[in-house]
Amino acid sequence: MQEIILAPYNSQWPNLFVQEAEILKNIFKDLVIAIHHKGSTSVPNLMAKPIIDITIEVEDIAQVCKLNQFLAAIGYDALGEYGMPLRRFFIKTNPQSYNLHVWDKGHAEIAKDLLFRDALIQNSEVRATYENLKKKLRDQFQFDREQYIFGKDRLIKEILRVAGYDGLSMVHVLLDAEKQAYQNFMKEEPIPNKSLVVSQGVTFIGAFSLDENDNVEQKNIISSHEQVEKLIDRWLQTKSSQ
Repeated sequence: MQEIILAPYNSQWPNLFVQEAEILKNIFKDLVIAIHHKGSTSVPNLMAKPIIDITIEVEDIAQVCKLNQFLAAIGYDALGEYGMPLRRFFIKTNPQSYNLHVWDKGHAEIAKDLLFRDALIQNSEVRATYENLKKKLRDQFQFDREQYIFGKDRLIKEILRVAGYDGLSMVHVLLDAEKQAYQNFMKEEPIPNKSLVVSQGVTFIGAFSLDENDNVEQKNIISSHEQVEKLIDRWLQTKSSQ
């Protein structure tokens, strides 16, 4: 199991992002809308896992698979959605570690990540609270990535709530909180890779599941929500292009 390592802030992290972003722009070309530095390495004076997180917003997520071979040539391994619909996730570990998150145009997760980043940059007290929690969780769950991530969830959601985040997103049921939300809405256990929960801002508003042919089998959303339907439809349109 991989060890969780936190490093003191390194002033070279923004430069590493800029250098890598230029390389990626040359690969994504006209497909890219915007490219951002996110995550803890994008926040000055914050301890972080020494991994540069990069977000790219693209015109059409279904086209990203055509770039896999070019990304592989510069060291990126393609991991598909990796639990997040309408995302393509890539990792690079040599010589510097990067996580590359590629999102479909206008996806709420882009704004969510940037809002959280900016909240930490702008408020030193919030930043210190978040850093102290990370260090505590690192010490407690040094070799348990899932518990480390889950332990940050409540504080992250509170920071986003205060910042006014209200975006719509959905994720596969992976963590305990998502499993509990799915059970609350569907009154049954989730099925791996087939069960998802939907959130508005930081609040779960529903769940749905897929059948063996990846069609929506059952769905329970708190209220009629046209944007949820559009989000699910868009995902199903692009799901096979990984």
